[in-house]
Amino acid sequence: MNDVSSVPGPGAAAIDFRQIARGIGTVNTYRAGDVIFREGDGPTYAYIVLSGKVEVSARGKIIEQVNEGRAFGIISVIDKKLRSATATAVENSEIALLDSRQFRYMVEAMPNFVWYVLGEVVDRLRATNSAL
Repeated sequence: MNDVSSVPGPGAAAIDFRQIARGIGTVNTYRAGDVIFREGDGPTYAYIVLSGKVEVSARGKIIEQVNEGRAFGIISVIDKKLRSATATAVENSEIALLDSRQFRYMVEAMPNFVWYVLGEVVDRLRATNSAL
């Protein structure tokens, strides 16, 4: 799992994307127990946890917990398919929501963001495989 808020590419320094996401996206707060999205929902946003913790589960199995500085909900924004998991706030959380236009802007304007996204997708794939 990523223990920093960015996964740098070769020769790139780690960057904390929380402040950038806060400035570009919409910031929402969720209370512990609030469902952020459900399995089968449309791919409206990608999410970056600014503070707090989120649990990602699929078919009743916990896939992983997403901590501050980490992202979730990325795959559906990229492939435009329905959510394959449910995300629930485990504790009071502040989360930046990035719509597809904002997400694409970050990918195109900040090359290190691509490495961050790849790291998050790989982590999610490994966590899902482990949960199976």
